[in-house]
Amino acid sequence: MNRRLAGYELLQSLGRNAWGESYKARQVSLDRLVHLTILPPLDQARAVHATARICAALTHPHLVSGIDLGDAEGARFLVTEWVEGPTVGDVVRRGGVVAEERAFEIAFAAAQGLDQAAREGLVHGGINPEAIVIALGGNPKLRGFGADRATVQCDQDFRSPEQKRSGPVDVRSDIWSLGAVLYFLLTARHPFTDAPPAEVVDGVVVETPFPIRQATRRIQPESAALVERMMRHEPELRFPSARELVEAIEAHLTLLDERVTLRPGAGRARAVRRHRRRR
Repeated sequence: MNRRLAGYELLQSLGRNAWGESYKARQVSLDRLVHLTILPPLDQARAVHATARICAALTHPHLVSGIDLGDAEGARFLVTEWVEGPTVGDVVRRGGVVAEERAFEIAFAAAQGLDQAAREGLVHGGINPEAIVIALGGNPKLRGFGADRATVQCDQDFRSPEQKRSGPVDVRSDIWSLGAVLYFLLTARHPFTDAPPAEVVDGVVVETPFPIRQATRRIQPESAALVERMMRHEPELRFPSARELVEAIEAHLTLLDERVTLRPGAGRARAVRRHRRRR
């Protein structure tokens, strides 16, 4: 391809995504790989350009970070971080059920990224197992806040109940979808595999996930309760904000960390706690 655009070498076309033509590219000045999307004309997509400006400024350890919002050849383009590594979907497909504590660590990281995005006024709207990438070194990163939405497509439906009804959505919808991904990590199955038949309540179709403690007996009851709260059908019964979800998962991870082990030579049990720092 060997085309250059304002300091970026376009290496490979990735096709069209939700916003425009997408490329794997190299930032020449720093010799690093990036994801570059050429945006549609401003007069045709003002909302896209407004969101792109926010995405370009996003910086967080658990988000695919923005790098640049540039203009060249009469077009505007968005540049974001290029992340190598498997998705959560890849991890489960290759290895099956993810250990309880690691599953909550992944959800904790994604919730922190979600909280940062929510502070900028962004709703994801497409969280699924392909939207969380495990970067080199094991760091989970949430992607898909706009230009790379087409890259997070999933074979199964992880949309919240209000999304399926085409109703208004906010961060609580993302919390539902993240809960469904956490369910998937803990059980290696979709929440509605073998679910009871849907009910109609006040004219609204209500689906109930298959009980997670029936899908797997390996997890703690407190783990099941947290997932179930994230996936409550009524948005007002979920966590009201990503910040409160972060705090709840952090407290739960502390609980999971408190393992009782036998201290060699001491002849008695002691509690071992590993402190986890929020990023």
